[in-house]
Amino acid sequence: MLAYDEVIVTSGIKVPFVPAIITPKIERPMRKNRYEGGECAALRRILRAGDRVLELGAGVGLLSTVAGLVPGIGSITTVEANPDLIPLIRETHRLNGVATVDLRNGVATAEPGAEIDFYLRADFWASSMEPDSRAYVRKVRLRRYDLPALIAELNPTVIVSDIEGGELGLFDGADLSGVRAMVVEFHPKVYGQPALDRIIAILAAKGLPLSPDNKEGSSVQFFDRAAGTRTGTGTLPFPKRDFRPWPLHEPRVFAATCMKDEGPFILEWLAWHKAMGLGEVTVFTNDCSDGTDLILDRLAEMGHVQHLPNPAFLAGSTAFQPMALAYAHQLPAMRRADVFVSMDVDEFLNVIPGDHSFQALFQATGPFDVISVSEVNHGSNGHEHFEPGWLTEQFPGHQSTTPGRFKARRGVKSIVRLSEKVEKLRNHRPDLHADRGPVRWLDGSGRATGHFMADRSENGHDCRGSFDLVRLEHFPLRSLDSYLAKMYRGDVVVTGKQVSRLYWRQRNKMEEFTTGYAPQVKRAKAWYDQHLSSDKTLMQLQDQACKAHAARIAALVQDPVFRERRDWALREAWGDMSETDAQAAE
Repeated sequence: MLAYDEVIVTSGIKVPFVPAIITPKIERPMRKNRYEGGECAALRRILRAGDRVLELGAGVGLLSTVAGLVPGIGSITTVEANPDLIPLIRETHRLNGVATVDLRNGVATAEPGAEIDFYLRADFWASSMEPDSRAYVRKVRLRRYDLPALIAELNPTVIVSDIEGGELGLFDGADLSGVRAMVVEFHPKVYGQPALDRIIAILAAKGLPLSPDNKEGSSVQFFDRAAGTRTGTGTLPFPKRDFRPWPLHEPRVFAATCMKDEGPFILEWLAWHKAMGLGEVTVFTNDCSDGTDLILDRLAEMGHVQHLPNPAFLAGSTAFQPMALAYAHQLPAMRRADVFVSMDVDEFLNVIPGDHSFQALFQATGPFDVISVSEVNHGSNGHEHFEPGWLTEQFPGHQSTTPGRFKARRGVKSIVRLSEKVEKLRNHRPDLHADRGPVRWLDGSGRATGHFMADRSENGHDCRGSFDLVRLEHFPLRSLDSYLAKMYRGDVVVTGKQVSRLYWRQRNKMEEFTTGYAPQVKRAKAWYDQHLSSDKTLMQLQDQACKAHAARIAALVQDPVFRERRDWALREAWGDMSETDAQAAE
């Protein structure tokens, strides 16, 4: 039970006065309504009904209480590191009648892990993850909350951050596409002005520029996705052009993607989609070590792709995918295209009707603005070792296409018809202008869906009944050994992030077997034979990439860390079939 005998009212919020925690440096501005006054004002200005708030660093619970008092607020999750503050925060919530805050004790970090050291100081606001800036009272071990995973779990629309310098690098690899506003207190005394400028640039590259309403010189800054359209910052608009009317005869489909160390798998992916009628392709790469860049250079020489360095890499940023897509807006290929798709090299669009082409899909759907295609994750299918070959033939087993209600939510990739309605392209779905005519947004069965327009943070939906016309065959694991190489490589989107064990467990599904895309494979192989296989240079580069992939695996299995991970997968998370079962199924 928290002991106190006075309540301070600051910025309209009741806070229990506990002198051991609310020291004079905090007490004085609190009594004068200056403690976190800027953050309180900003939150009250920007929050609205339905918002989902993620707060990093709760202090005394002031801001989460402000959020909790907003009528119709969707959800509030607060991550606070200092365990001594948890009882006080709960009491602040109780005093103000706020009972909906999900309060978690731990530290949000840019990378996953079990625990992290945290250094407690006499002034709670000075506690941090570094021990050297000033003397600390004691060290505690706290739970890590991987920020990308936290964002994927909570899908926040507003993020509030005051974490004493911990913001440096924290947002670099996070998918902030669903976040419309952020309130961040910066700490340049901890990391310097150049690092502060870099954080601001990273957020701007993710579509969250500084709001023009900020107070100059303040350590608290407000980032507003809508400010990009008001100030000209953020993602550039599409160049002016004429768009072809419906129907789209011989549709010009343009795809852009990011790659890193995907050499063994590029040619099948390219042949599959080119055989469907994919036109121009732009691939952005960075830090390749297996010959991926050389394969793409050769494909560019042959006229099959455009290969560019990732603009984020050249700018010293780690926002690889957002910056690549922002750059793609301005490419000549975009100006020539009727339709755009952002997809990864382990994702295969699979059209069901007609001749399985984009043209057949568009004839089946009729006019559309967006088709959001639900993914079907293919498991390892009992393949322990890497073998060169076609993924679509090696890994037929996948998760159910008729899941129950509690397992029905799936991620999507979207086929976007380019028009004056398109505001911004993103990896999973676009943003569309709501004031430029009616929008026809379809699922993979051609059914109209409105929730993507209603909520810009949505990157997925209930997949039940959505696979009749098109689905996304996703091969996120491949063999166990290729999965280890993927863990080592890290995420092409999130720098320094290694794929986790949970990633394997969630995606290693073999509940159904695909038997219906043999015609698609046959046509893809015909395109491959006609356009790729006769090029000796390309075939040599492909072979070298496969050998580099195998050599990477051989080195990894000698590493005790990766050997333990491999043993774990074999022992605990192999899935529902052995290699013998997989061979029998084929």
